[in-house]
Amino acid sequence: MKRRRDRASRCGRIAEVDLAATYQEVRKSIVAFVPRHITLREGEEAPEFPPIVGTGFIVDEGLVVTNDHVVRSLARLPRPPETPLEEWPFTALLLHEIPTEGIAQVPLEVLGVGALGEIQVKGHYYGPRRPDLALVHVKAKGLPILAVDSQAVPLKEGMVVATAGFPMGTDALRAPGYLHQITPTLQQGIISAVLPFSTPRPHALMINVMTQGGASGSPVFAPDRPAVIGVLYAGLNELQTSPGMPRPYLVPTNQTYVVPAHYLERVLEKVRADKAFELPSDTIALEEMLSHTPRHVLQPRGEFALEGKRNTSQTKEIRSVKPSEIRTIDDSQSGS
Repeated sequence: MKRRRDRASRCGRIAEVDLAATYQEVRKSIVAFVPRHITLREGEEAPEFPPIVGTGFIVDEGLVVTNDHVVRSLARLPRPPETPLEEWPFTALLLHEIPTEGIAQVPLEVLGVGALGEIQVKGHYYGPRRPDLALVHVKAKGLPILAVDSQAVPLKEGMVVATAGFPMGTDALRAPGYLHQITPTLQQGIISAVLPFSTPRPHALMINVMTQGGASGSPVFAPDRPAVIGVLYAGLNELQTSPGMPRPYLVPTNQTYVVPAHYLERVLEKVRADKAFELPSDTIALEEMLSHTPRHVLQPRGEFALEGKRNTSQTKEIRSVKPSEIRTIDDSQSGS
């Protein structure tokens, strides 16, 4: 028994190392979809980071994958009256790490959107007629591409998978009231169910990862190599009631649905052969974009800098306080 536990422990450590290395590659291809125009009240300053509507990931030159419902929400974003009708009201924001500088916010111009039609199926089919997938065509090349491989993980219950994106959108990045995170959030779980049952081409997967708004469109990938096996599209919510609450409310569970990658593989075959998705001749590469296009680099701030050294600020003297003083401090901070 001891020898078996030791071997399992070693395998656990290996899996953790593999996922850590895999994620360093996956995160390079993840983008956040944000409004192109932000409405501000008089005297209001622009936010330090734009609101995130959904997640996507780069799969080819100028091609970003996300959910159909994410694109539909983005298309309804407000725009100034003088905005041309053919201009999309959102951008794909690539958070590109620049060594020794920080994270650069690189907005990728949206050229168009590819929506899926209804599936024509012979025989029994238990899934949606239109999978929740969409392709966003962006004007950029030389982008970090994430491979799509429906065979990267056997589609069986109990297989370990990972996902990364922006659950809760910008709210999670600004949880303490200011921007303290500038990266996607990584999660790991297992395949809980294959829908409708075990089959080579299921219509959906269920994984035991909790998700919230903003994570839709996140890649679900193999933990041991950067290969996408599906696209996260919805979480299972539970309807609950509580005494004193006027109406029932939804509570997220740790069950989330995924569009399997075999749908995406077939779509990509057709899109790559479609001239409508070719990039314009004046498209520039990411490296050129970084060197010639103005960009906003988010600098590290707080107690530690990139090198891990403390800054010169010192903590104030510690003093003893009473419970009533704590309440006073909390009240003053909550109202500021």
